[in-house]
Amino acid sequence: MQAKKHQRLKVERKANKIARDTSRVITSLHLPNERYRIPKIIQRIMSLSETAAKNLITQIMIGFSGRHQDIGHIFERHLNEVKGYLPRDAMLSDVKRALIGAYFTKEYAIESAALFNPSIVPHPDQSRLNKGSLRFVMSLRATGDGHVSSIVFRSGVLDRHDTFLFDP
Repeated sequence: MQAKKHQRLKVERKANKIARDTSRVITSLHLPNERYRIPKIIQRIMSLSETAAKNLITQIMIGFSGRHQDIGHIFERHLNEVKGYLPRDAMLSDVKRALIGAYFTKEYAIESAALFNPSIVPHPDQSRLNKGSLRFVMSLRATGDGHVSSIVFRSGVLDRHDTFLFDP
């Protein structure tokens, strides 16, 4: 059996830079290392007037909702994580429930430190493209706060002039 001849692949460096995006964030549960602080935080929220609590949760919802789908559900999940620290007879309004959940929620910028090691493949959907263009999916390694590593994805089109156009 004869070995196949390999064609040389022409590789050309492009000026495109794939920049990290510190606005790409995820939420996670935030519990203080000193667990004795949890009931103190809850008590401070419970002692707020309903008006003050409503003003706070409104500001928080405005700030978070543009970055996260169904942030209210996330706050509810995080409230459930600290339920054991609530006073037994606690009667909480929906506003204070959401506010407690918000206080135990943190954002994590998954690309804040670095974005590297791209790998690209053709996208399975090649419909509605101009002639000579190719839709692609790219995976990258992202490093965030504390050097926690994640895999992130980008998509876009490589046009007939070999220009990368990334989707927003």
